[in-house]
Amino acid sequence: MNNETVKYMKENSNQLFQFAKPRPAAEPVVLGRLLDDIKSTIQAHVVIPEQAATALAVWVVHTYVYKERDAVAYVAIESPEKRCGKTTLLSVLAGLASRSLVASNITVGALFRAIDEYGPTLLIDEADTYLTGNGVMRGILNCGNTWRTAFVIRLQSTVQEDQCLETAEEAAPEEGPRREKLVRYDCYCPKVVAMIGNVPDTIADRSIVVRMQRKLVAEKCLPLTEFKPEGLVGKCLRFAADNSLAVSQAAQTRLPGLNDRAADTYEPLAVLAAIAGETWFGQLRDAAAWLAGGEIHNLQGAGLLLDLLEIMVGEEGTKILSRVSVDRLSGGEGWVPSVHFEGKRVTEVEIARVLANYGVKPRTIRVGTSVGRGYIGTDFREALKRYVPKDAIQLRLQEMEQASSLRKEARAQWEEEQRAHTRKQAESAERIDAGEGLDVIAEKKAAIAELRSEKRFRDQLNAWKGATGATKKPNCSTPVAP
Repeated sequence: MNNETVKYMKENSNQLFQFAKPRPAAEPVVLGRLLDDIKSTIQAHVVIPEQAATALAVWVVHTYVYKERDAVAYVAIESPEKRCGKTTLLSVLAGLASRSLVASNITVGALFRAIDEYGPTLLIDEADTYLTGNGVMRGILNCGNTWRTAFVIRLQSTVQEDQCLETAEEAAPEEGPRREKLVRYDCYCPKVVAMIGNVPDTIADRSIVVRMQRKLVAEKCLPLTEFKPEGLVGKCLRFAADNSLAVSQAAQTRLPGLNDRAADTYEPLAVLAAIAGETWFGQLRDAAAWLAGGEIHNLQGAGLLLDLLEIMVGEEGTKILSRVSVDRLSGGEGWVPSVHFEGKRVTEVEIARVLANYGVKPRTIRVGTSVGRGYIGTDFREALKRYVPKDAIQLRLQEMEQASSLRKEARAQWEEEQRAHTRKQAESAERIDAGEGLDVIAEKKAAIAELRSEKRFRDQLNAWKGATGATKKPNCSTPVAP
C-alpha cells in the first residue's frame, strides 16, 4: 500500500456510501392521502395481496420516523422460487424508504458497522445464500428491532490500523503496545430481508411477512423504468419534519386480535395509522390480522399438538399410541399429513423429539386391548395454553366440526343408499313371486349393458386422448357398439 493509495482512502472514506438528499415537499402533507398514494404505487409495480400493500405503505412512512418509537418493524419477503417478484418489491421499497441501503450480500461486521454509522433502512436481498446457518447474523437481526437491545459489543484493537495508515508502508509496522477497547455498535434500524424459501422463524416473528407468488399472464405491472418515487419521498420527509414530535408522544397503540409478538411488531405502524384516521386504522387492523394469521396454518411444532389432539378426537378417545400417531400423521386412514413433517419421514422418535420441546413426553398406556408407548390428552393442556394462539384452536375446532358434519352426511347418504338397495331387492323378490321373474332379469341385463356401454365409451375416449394428446372431446353423438 503506497502513500497515494492511503491518502486516497483517507480522503474518500466517507464517500463509500452516498445517500440521495431529496427535498421535503413544500406543502404540509395529509397522511391518509400519502398512504393511499404509496399503496397505489406499490400495487402498480408489484403483484401482491392488498393486505400486504396496505401494511407496506404504512411501513414506508415508518422508516422516516422509526427513531421516535421503542420498536422498529421489519419486512420479510418470502418467495417459493425464482421470478416471483421479490427483488422487484425490494427495489420499490428501496426507492420509497428513508436512506435505503441495499445489499445482496453482507458480512456480520459490515452489517452492524453500516447501521451504526449511517442509520439506514437496510434491505438485504438473496438472504437464502448466506443467512441460513449464520447464527451470529440472525442474532444481530433478532436483537435489532428494539432500541433497548439493539447493540453489538466488540473488542477492537486500533494501534495496528493507525500505524498502517500513518506509515503507509507495505511492510508490517513495528510491534508496539497494543491497545484494546470495547466498542458498542447500534443496530437499530428498519430492515427488509428477502429470500427464496421461508425466512427464519425468529426473524419472521418480528416482521411483516409478505409471501410472493409468480404473477399470471393476465396480471399486468408497470416496469421499474416508470417508477418515480421522488415526489412521495419528499412528502414523507415533510410529514416526518412536521410530525416527529406527535409520533414520539403518541400513546402506545396496539392492534386487536394479534398475539403479543405480532402486536409489538405492528405497534409503530398502528400509531401512524391512528394519526391517518379511522379508515386507515381499520385497513391496517384487517391487514395485520390477515398477514399474521398465516401462522395459524403454519404452526410447525405447536401445530403438531393440535394434530395429535384432533386424531384423538377422531379415534373417539383421550389417548393415542405412538404407532397410531405415526400412521395418521403420515396420511393413513384418510388423515391429512402433518405440515410439520412435510418432506420428512414421520417416526415415533421424531414425534417424541418435537413434543419434548413443549414438555410432552410419551408414556406406557393402554388403548382398548393394545399396550404401548403413547400420549394422554391432558398432557397437552399446558402446552396448548402457552404456545398455540386461541385463534388457531378455534379454527381447528371449526375444521373438526365441519369434517364431522361431512362424515355424518356421508354416513347418512350411505345408509340411505343401503336402504334403497334393500327396498329394491324386496320389490324384485315380490315381482318374482308374482310371476314377473323374466321381466326382472331383462331389466337387470339392460342395466348391466348400459353400464358396460358407458365404461367402453370412457375407455375409448381415454385411449383416443392418449393417442392424440388432444384435449377436445370427439363427437359424442357417435354410437358405441354394445
